[in-house]
Amino acid sequence: MSLPLFAMHISDGALATSWRACGFAGLAVLLVIAAWRVREEEIPRIGVLAAAFFVAAGVHVPLVVIPATVHLILDGLMGVVLGRRAPLAIAIGLTLQYYLLQHGGQTTIGINTCTVALPAVAAGMLYPVLRRLGASAFARGVLLGGGAVAATAVLDFFVLLWGGKENWERLAQVLLLAHVPVVIVEGLMLGVLVRYLEKVKPELLGSRGERPV
Repeated sequence: MSLPLFAMHISDGALATSWRACGFAGLAVLLVIAAWRVREEEIPRIGVLAAAFFVAAGVHVPLVVIPATVHLILDGLMGVVLGRRAPLAIAIGLTLQYYLLQHGGQTTIGINTCTVALPAVAAGMLYPVLRRLGASAFARGVLLGGGAVAATAVLDFFVLLWGGKENWERLAQVLLLAHVPVVIVEGLMLGVLVRYLEKVKPELLGSRGERPV
C-alpha cells in the first residue's frame, strides 16, 4: 500500500481520469447551488467555518494500530450551521489545505470536496427534520455529527474501491476502520455544541428562534 492515507483526502494519482473529471463536475454543481443568491450577511459565517475546517485538518493524529492519520472533518457542523452553503466553505478549505499544506491532491480537490460536502448538505437538511420529530438537541448533534463523518468515510471507501487506478481495496478498508473514533468524537462534540447553541444562539442552527428542545 504505497499511497499515503491522510484522513479523508484522496491523493493525486489514486483515481482514474474519469472519476477525477466527475469530481470536478460534481463540485461545479455543488458550488452553483451553494452560491445561488448568497446574502452578504452570510459571507462572514462561511469564512469562519472555512477557517475552522482548514485548521481542523492541520492537526493530524497518527493511529497506532493501522498505518493512517486522522483529523476532525467537521462536515456535520458545517451542514447544520451553513446548510446548502457548506460546499463553499469546504471547497475553500480543501483548496487551501492542498496549496498551503500539501494535504490531499490538486486533481482530486473536486472529488474530495464532493465526499465531504454531500454529507454536510444532508446534515443541514436533516437537522430541522430531527427537530420536528422531537429529538433532543444533544441527540441531533450526535446523530448528524457522527453520521456525516461516517457518510464521508463510506463515500471515500466506494470512490477508492470503484474509481482507483489500482486495487485500493485494502486502503479503503483501512480508511473505514481509521475513522471509527472520529465518528464518535465528532458526534459527541457536535451534540454538546448544538445543545449549547440551541440555548444561546439558536438562529445559527436555522431554528429561527423556536423554543429549544
